[in-house]
Amino acid sequence: MLGNNEQIQGVNLTEVFTQMIGELPWASLLQYIQANGPLSKMCTIGGHRLVPDKRKRFESIIIREAEKGNFSEAVTNGVFAAWYPVHTELHKQLEDYFHSDEYKAYREEQKLSEDDYVLPDGKLDAMYKVDDLKLWKIILCFSPLKLTTEQARRLLNDTTGNEELVERLKNLQDANADMEKKYAQMSAEVARSRERQNQDASEIAELKKQLRQAKQDAEALQRRLDGTVAENNRMKQQVSQVGAQQQEAADALRNELNRANARLQNELDRVTKEQQMWQQRYEEQRAAFRQQEGELAGAVKAKDEMEAKLNAAVEDMDALKDFADSILKRIDWPRVGSAMKLNPTMRRNFNSLVRKLDYEEDHTQTIEGTLPDFWTRLSDGEKKLVDAIARSNMDEVATGNVADYWNSLKDSFADVQSSLEARIVLLGMLQDIFYQTLEMDDLSDSILGKKAKKKA
Repeated sequence: MLGNNEQIQGVNLTEVFTQMIGELPWASLLQYIQANGPLSKMCTIGGHRLVPDKRKRFESIIIREAEKGNFSEAVTNGVFAAWYPVHTELHKQLEDYFHSDEYKAYREEQKLSEDDYVLPDGKLDAMYKVDDLKLWKIILCFSPLKLTTEQARRLLNDTTGNEELVERLKNLQDANADMEKKYAQMSAEVARSRERQNQDASEIAELKKQLRQAKQDAEALQRRLDGTVAENNRMKQQVSQVGAQQQEAADALRNELNRANARLQNELDRVTKEQQMWQQRYEEQRAAFRQQEGELAGAVKAKDEMEAKLNAAVEDMDALKDFADSILKRIDWPRVGSAMKLNPTMRRNFNSLVRKLDYEEDHTQTIEGTLPDFWTRLSDGEKKLVDAIARSNMDEVATGNVADYWNSLKDSFADVQSSLEARIVLLGMLQDIFYQTLEMDDLSDSILGKKAKKKA
């Protein structure tokens, strides 16, 4: 018996394997490549994608690897398994036989295992066709089917003796296919010619029909013309006979024109009266419009006066808004600090507060910006510290060291404490200043500082 892993004399394995690869559908070839990891890597190296356009390249790689492995079963079995179902007729014949009771009995008779596949000479003769020579050569070389040496020699001899006949048959089939294509093209051309001929015949028939209709129309027109001429002659005779009737008709027409002129004159008088009425209405509308323009000018003037009053009120409000800042700017802060009786902690906080003030060109200490700005600057450190504590869970991880993170906030705690103490001092000072500046009666006014501004 011969297996597909044995060297078969007189057969070019590369040529047979190439034929088997070329007959694989693209889906089967792609599945075979993807199932083989090293082969898939070689096919896609260099950025190549597994697409049908690159099929020739993939086939050459598979053939090259098969030649390196001397067409071992590890390489060829997968390709044959994908190729085998492609030829459905031969595939069905072999599968039906190998799964039949007849083959089961033959295998038991020949004491063959379930993995052995052989064909008796009678079955081979029944299945073998000259047209399938190349298919049987692939089965001989790469299938698990075991053929006897005599069967293999007969297949090869038939292949050698009939290859020319098969090639000639294939050429004849190709030529016949070409002739069928040409015949189909010529048949289509003949059909188109017949269609054009039928269309031309239809057009000719239509033109003949139109010509007959035109002749009939011309004859009818000629008859109408003859009738018209005869009618015209009769009309001339009647015109000469009805002169009196025409004069009577002219008089009647003249009377009708006079009545129409009178009717039109009456309509003209009515339209003239209506025009005068609309002219009067127009003049009344013009007088009303001029009155509205005067009222609009008065309203604009009143609006300008109200805007002037509003601007003056806004200026007064701006002046009153800066009242507290004006008072604070007049305070001699170093002198206030020296006059206050503070404990050491409060004194240190007050000095820290004074150092935060800007120095002007004349070296006098003042509060930069408005009072809310100054207060906000004092409270910024407190807000930053609270935010840092709130984010400690994330910032501790980001810092990488919990002790370093909290040591970095040590000075911030002291600064916030100083800021709080400074604001307590500032609140006390403001309370004293405003209660010394304002009286309780001032709180009843809608705008604070009004009386104080007048006193100043």
